[in-house]
Amino acid sequence: MVEKRRKEILDAATEIFSRYGYYGAKMEDIAKKAGIGKGTIYSYFDSKEALFYEMIKHAIEEYEKGLDKALNIEGALEERLHVLCQFHGKYLSKYIDITQIIVMEREVFSKELVRELIKEKTRLFNRVKNAVKNAISKGELRDDLDPHLASIIIIGSIGKFYGEKICYGREKLNKIDPKGLIDTILRGLK
Repeated sequence: MVEKRRKEILDAATEIFSRYGYYGAKMEDIAKKAGIGKGTIYSYFDSKEALFYEMIKHAIEEYEKGLDKALNIEGALEERLHVLCQFHGKYLSKYIDITQIIVMEREVFSKELVRELIKEKTRLFNRVKNAVKNAISKGELRDDLDPHLASIIIIGSIGKFYGEKICYGREKLNKIDPKGLIDTILRGLK
């Protein structure tokens, strides 16, 4: 029950912070959205800043789980990339406003949180890099491929593709087909 309530507060915080930004969000609104009293939030989180940080960590954990699920399915790299693309699109759709707030309100972050976010990005990058290395060892990718560079291309391409489609194009997630993207990633430009 404690973990369920905590998740409900984090989900409500995600919605309220997304709508109003860090500075515009009020703990009363988060409590109302979560269906609890304001005091209950403080029994889980010491401050608005702590709640904001935990919300970001929660979002990162959610991404880790989805990334791991996509990269660990049985099948060829192409299938794993397809699942990863679909997951990334869903995730971006859910967290697009928070992502923009993070970019716009960076001064809210403590140096500790920034260091933690950098470490987390490195861990996520290494998960993709390990999947590339595994695909090379299975013969799915050419053996002279640089796994680091390939991972940059995969992550950057997926991020840019969905960013363009969802953020700027306002396309519906169910209308986005990553097949051409995956084909270009795996078969190249030549």
